Amino acid sequence: MDQAAVDEVANLFVQARNTGTRIDALPQHLKPVNFDDSRAVMDAVDRIVGDVIVGTKIAAKPGAEVVYTTLHAGRAFNSPARIPRALVPSQYMECEISFRLIRDLPPRTEAYKEQEVYDALEACCAFEAVDSRFRDLKATMDRTPYEFYADHIAAGAMVFGEFRKDWQKFDFTKTKVTMTQGSRTIVEKIGGHPTGNPAIPAVVLANLRRDTTGLKAGWIVVTGSFTGYHPVALNEPVRGVFEGFGTMEATIVG
Repeated sequence: MDQAAVDEVANLFVQARNTGTRIDALPQHLKPVNFDDSRAVMDAVDRIVGDVIVGTKIAAKPGAEVVYTTLHAGRAFNSPARIPRALVPSQYMECEISFRLIRDLPPRTEAYKEQEVYDALEACCAFEAVDSRFRDLKATMDRTPYEFYADHIAAGAMVFGEFRKDWQKFDFTKTKVTMTQGSRTIVEKIGGHPTGNPAIPAVVLANLRRDTTGLKAGWIVVTGSFTGYHPVALNEPVRGVFEGFGTMEATIVG
């Protein structure tokens, strides 16, 4: 994509963010064809929005292309949270384990080992309020993934529970995850993260960044869903529980 096309797509996405109007599909001449195109669009959106970037959302599923996006400060909340519907009009939520750097992982030539990265992390249970600027999120994910990636990988807002440093003693492949709203159980399952250990994508990110900026203490790393995304109702708290590890609560209000 040339810069004119990148800027045109970025402006379409920003307009959708600001108005809540959904996009059916991008015109053929504006479709990203690889992740470099998607990244260029995300960078352009970030420049227009102008919000502080506080973290990275990364997907590193086995056998799949590694993709990542930025997390904006204005879309990061602490539990219990009240998220304006204007930020997440799609009204989808999913349960995750997220991470925060407790010390720097600076640039270097030698690859970071898993344990080095794990020891630099604290973890919490989290919600992602998934939001797409496309009208049909699933169809975009399935049929035109680089458009889905360019849309900040459907990042809406994040809600973080209490961070804890003892996360390595938990086997998240065996942890029961429950999401409820009022008396309704939205999802209940055991494990479910695509890499088993949800910290593995953080290792991938550390090694992606070791040639450039590295990772700084305080940086948030969002590594993917255990539950997939589910529709939730307005103005009623949603509660998520990783059994034995922690809880989070969020309400989409509007």
